[in-house]
Amino acid sequence: MRIAILCAALVLTACGDTGEQARQPDVAEPSAPRAAERAATLEALGEADIRSARLEGELACTFRRENGQAPIFFGRGNVLDDAGAVAAVKYDGSVRRLAMEGRGGYDAMADGARFGGQGLTLTIDRAGDEPVAEEPQVAMESPIYPATLTFTGPGEARQSIDGLFECGP
Repeated sequence: MRIAILCAALVLTACGDTGEQARQPDVAEPSAPRAAERAATLEALGEADIRSARLEGELACTFRRENGQAPIFFGRGNVLDDAGAVAAVKYDGSVRRLAMEGRGGYDAMADGARFGGQGLTLTIDRAGDEPVAEEPQVAMESPIYPATLTFTGPGEARQSIDGLFECGP
């Protein structure tokens, strides 16, 4: 009998089966986030999006991720010290209108500003006073500056996007 049990154990060991069931992990494997759990980000604004925001102001600013791409921020303001500025972004599939905090109009916006509204806060910080070198120079009245756009959506962590900020006629 001992020999039969020993032989059965050797056969099971040789086949890789120890008689134990496979151990299940103690921690659940992470699954892909559901759409509602993913962090939303700013989307490109098309011409129709910008028109639908009905922004007023004589001069405009845009923020793009890269040169030649559609803007993810479009703002307008007048050159008046006591004026504000307004902007549009596309977030979670809809165009949102934001107002600049404080006064200073276009000039304050062009230096980098903070905007808020409809559950979003957004800040644009120019990275210095030297515009991006262009060959050939095309933006004589509207120099392009490296900048960072930082925003927070409803219930979300803060996100930063490096890109290009351009203001002018």
